[in-house]
Amino acid sequence: MTDHVAAHRDGMSWLLDRAAGVDCDLERRPAITYSAGPRDGSAARTVRRERALLAAAGVPVEAGTDLGLPFEVSEAVTLPDQAQFDPVPYLRDLAAEVDGDGSSVHENTRMRSVSWRAPHEVLTPHARVRARWVVVATGLPALERGLHSTRMEPSRSYSLAVRCGSGIPAGMYLGADSPTRSFRDAVHGDERLLLVGGNGHRVGTSAPMIEHERELAGWVARYWPVETITHRWSAQDYRTEDGLPFLGPIGPLSPQVLVGFGFAKWGMTGGTAAAIALCDHVLGRSTPWASRMRADRFPRPRALPTLAMANGQVARHLATGWARPDLPRDELGEGQGRVETGRRGKTARCRVGGMLYERSAVCPHLGGIVRWNDAELSWDCPLHASRFAPDGTVLEGPSTEPLNDPPGLAAVVRPRR
Repeated sequence: MTDHVAAHRDGMSWLLDRAAGVDCDLERRPAITYSAGPRDGSAARTVRRERALLAAAGVPVEAGTDLGLPFEVSEAVTLPDQAQFDPVPYLRDLAAEVDGDGSSVHENTRMRSVSWRAPHEVLTPHARVRARWVVVATGLPALERGLHSTRMEPSRSYSLAVRCGSGIPAGMYLGADSPTRSFRDAVHGDERLLLVGGNGHRVGTSAPMIEHERELAGWVARYWPVETITHRWSAQDYRTEDGLPFLGPIGPLSPQVLVGFGFAKWGMTGGTAAAIALCDHVLGRSTPWASRMRADRFPRPRALPTLAMANGQVARHLATGWARPDLPRDELGEGQGRVETGRRGKTARCRVGGMLYERSAVCPHLGGIVRWNDAELSWDCPLHASRFAPDGTVLEGPSTEPLNDPPGLAAVVRPRR
C-alpha cells in the first residue's frame, strides 16, 4: 500500500507541475469515495477499509457523510486538495515537446510485432523501426512474452456529460456500490457540466450493452434536473490480479522491451508514475516504489483466486462462444449486429451507416468469438478485450490483425437495398 501511494504521489506531483503551465482547466477538488448502501453492507465496509489504509499510509483523509448530495450516503472518505483537468490540451502539449530533435509522433501506426533481441525491430504496417529500447505503453500489450493478457481483467464502462443547470457538486465522487457511479463537474466552453460514469462490465459481455448507458442516464435523471445529455462515450480499463500495475522489462529474454499498463481506472497519476519509473530504468536510476510493480513478477499467493477466476471466465467465454448455435434470423436493422453460424463457420454481420458488413466472427488473437457492442457499434472479444470496427479493422488490442474474411467468402460490404 505504501509503495502504491508513493507512486501515485510522485505521478500526481509531476503531472500537476506540468499541467500548471498548460491551458487545460486545472482545478483543485476534493476526491470522495462513498457508499449509498447500508452501513453493514460490503460497499460501506470497503469505504471504511480504504479510510483506514490511507490513514495508515500517512495520507490525510476526512470522515463524514454530510456531502450535500441529492441522495443519502452511509459511509464516505474524503481526500482534500486533489485535482481535475482537461486531458486533451495537456496531451497535445506533451506531444508537441516530443516532436523534433530526431523524435516524432506518428498516429494511426499500429505496432504489429517487436523482435526479441536488441537492437529491436518494431514492425508496423508502414515501415520497420530499429531501436535499442522499446516502450509498449498500451492498454494491453500485443506481445505475449509475459502472458500479461491472462493476468488482467478487462472492463468497459460508460460516461455521460450532462447539462443540468444547477446542483452540480464541487468534488470528484466515486461510488463503492455496485454498479459503480462516479461523477464530477467539468468546464465545457462557457458552461459547467456534470460528468457521470459507471455501469462497468467485462468487455464483450452483458449484451445488449446500450442498456448500461441507458441505466446510467436513468440514475442521473433521478437525482439531477437533466436538461440534455451533451456527450456520450465509454472507456476500457484493465485491472491486474493483485491491483498493482506492470512496469519495467516485459521478461528476462527481452530486457530492453519495457511495458507500463494495468492501471485500472487510475491512469492519470498511474501512467505518469509509470513514465517516471521507466525513464529511471533506462537511465540507470533507482525508483524505490517500482520494485513491487515489476512486469516480470510472479503472481502472489493471495492473488491466485482472482487470477483463477479471471481465466475461468476466459475459458467459459471461449467454449460458449463456439458452442452457441447463433442461427440466422431476420434482416438486420441500422446499428444492429449479430454472429451467425453457417456450414463453414461463424460470421459477424452488422449494418452501420446503411452498409451491411460481414466478417469472420473469430478474434485473430486467441480464437474467441466476438460479440456486437450496440453502444459503440463495434465487435468486442470477451476473452482479452480486442475490439474491431464494423468492417473488421482493429480498434483496440491485444489483437494486431483485423477480423478475417467471412468463412468461405471474400469480405462482404453491401449497401442496404
